[in-house]
Amino acid sequence: MTSAPPSRDLASEDVWRYSHERAQRRRAAARHRRTVKRISVPLAVAATAVGANATGYAAPAQAAGQKTRSRTHPRRILRAGASGPEVAHLQRLLGVRVDGRFGPSTLQAVRRFQAAHGLLVDGQVGPHTWAALEAEWRGFAGEAVLREGDTGPAVAAVQRRLGVTPDSDFGPITLAAVRGFQARHGLVVDGQVGAHTLAALRRVRVTPGRSRPAPPRRAHGVGVRAAAIAERYLGVPYVWGGASPSGFDCSGLVMYVYAQLGVHLPHFAAAQYRDGRHVRVDGLRPGDLVFFDDLNHVGIYVGGGRFIHAPHTGDHVRISSLAGGWYAEHYDGATRVA
Repeated sequence: MTSAPPSRDLASEDVWRYSHERAQRRRAAARHRRTVKRISVPLAVAATAVGANATGYAAPAQAAGQKTRSRTHPRRILRAGASGPEVAHLQRLLGVRVDGRFGPSTLQAVRRFQAAHGLLVDGQVGPHTWAALEAEWRGFAGEAVLREGDTGPAVAAVQRRLGVTPDSDFGPITLAAVRGFQARHGLVVDGQVGAHTLAALRRVRVTPGRSRPAPPRRAHGVGVRAAAIAERYLGVPYVWGGASPSGFDCSGLVMYVYAQLGVHLPHFAAAQYRDGRHVRVDGLRPGDLVFFDDLNHVGIYVGGGRFIHAPHTGDHVRISSLAGGWYAEHYDGATRVA
């Protein structure tokens, strides 16, 4: 005979509490299972969609990556302190001494080029400066303004249009030819080759030989070139006893500049004063040597009452004025060495 199952005594507080807690746990577990089931289906669908999209996006992304990798910039950005063949190429485009090192003279040349072309004058050779340099190398200088003392292929292109010897050096002969051309064509006679003069040169072919001016005296031409060469080294630091683009003292700068023009001078300011022909201050011309402080300091006159020099330790090659101040008070005289 089967016995009847024992009845639960829910009147007992302990039994009732146990039964109630167990029922709550079961209901909570059931709610959890229903929640998980409701979430799992959409997540699975979403995961499937994401996987499909990821596959769809992978090919375009990979193609874009390959396209990006295949598009390489032709030139890297060059800054002061850089070196290598790209710096040497830059120096050739600028028409400065090629040594493959982005030093102060190259930095100054870059800044002058940027200023002449209306570019940001930051001394860094980025895409815009590279484009302007290489455009100039191919012919005319675009928006460049060419002036006396400039060098490079753009100057040679202008010289060919003017019918003068294309030596790539904007010297006195080219200056006279530019001024003559401007006067004959109703342009502003400033000796600078800007947008209007370039446009006129493109329209009018000058017959070689007919517009070639008579060359000026050699002394004047050498002096102007010396002043232009000296300006290439603006910013080079002063180094006592220095006579190279890595550092100059006052007489070292003068000696180095004139040596490039075939004029050999001693590395001593007082001796340089004795080597030349003395000139009055009101007769100064670019390239004349100006002396100060009992012949202990020398600079190169660049015109307009200004001269370029390497002042002293802690300074750099700069342009100063003869009018007023210490240099006017300690002025000793000037000589013309070529």
